[in-house]
Amino acid sequence: MALALWLPMAATAQDKSSANANDGITARYVKTGLFVLSGEGGNSVLRLSANGLILVDGELPGNFTALLRHIRKIDKQPLRVLVLTSGDEARFAANKDFLASGAPVIVQQNGKLSLASVQAATDKAPPATNNKTISSGDDDAPSPSGNHSPGAVVTYDREYKIHLGGVDVQLMHFGNAYSSSDTVVYFPNLKVVAVGDLYSAKPTPDFAAGGSLVGWGAVLAQVLKLDFDVAIPSTGPAITRADLEAFKTKIDTMVSRATGLVKQGVPKDQLMAQLKTADLGWQLSFSGDQLDSFYADLSQTK
Repeated sequence: MALALWLPMAATAQDKSSANANDGITARYVKTGLFVLSGEGGNSVLRLSANGLILVDGELPGNFTALLRHIRKIDKQPLRVLVLTSGDEARFAANKDFLASGAPVIVQQNGKLSLASVQAATDKAPPATNNKTISSGDDDAPSPSGNHSPGAVVTYDREYKIHLGGVDVQLMHFGNAYSSSDTVVYFPNLKVVAVGDLYSAKPTPDFAAGGSLVGWGAVLAQVLKLDFDVAIPSTGPAITRADLEAFKTKIDTMVSRATGLVKQGVPKDQLMAQLKTADLGWQLSFSGDQLDSFYADLSQTK
């Protein structure tokens, strides 16, 4: 299948989208049956199937209606499931709306505590369940959007599989990087992977949520073992495998330098001043609890 990054949608869809340009959401075609919707909360990835829609990451509160409006321009099938790439607020803030619509929400189990506050706001939402697959035919699909029965919060540990309408999706948690609940969403037949916050302009872990710069490179190494040619981050345009490889190389270089400084005895309050990252195109600034977490992580590296 030919590589197609951020190509415009069909003319009819573009015309419809322009009518609501002020809602801040734009839709882009990536590959057959796969679209990215970009808005205030970042990127949402939409995968079409013969039995409904799979959405990766939601939008911030207030954008739910606008997001659904753009989804309906692409395909009018019901939303079957929402996958979160982390427990970050930008990923889960609209979960109350998704749960109320009847679509189950899947999140890595380390993110369930962050999700609990959103779930609690939906009075009828059932408790979280821990499963390994969602597999559905025409008769046993998860509750579709529009039937007004509450959805479920589904958690997983390392791997989770979705089989819906002839489409396979694999969810994988490879360890702590941006956070302790990072999920990589792999679309094997399209050779596309949604990497969430594992790729950004500069790596800034959510240390409070278990993030780790030291572990980031190892997580990306596992992602790069997958067969893909397009990666979709949580914000910004789609990237290539080579882009992700280059990002990993820079993280590895930066962590190696920082580890070397710690082993030389550089104290915590001088670490960031002595850590050179200009050649990597990054200007990192950690202080307080962030610096404490980073230094502790480096100190444990053998």
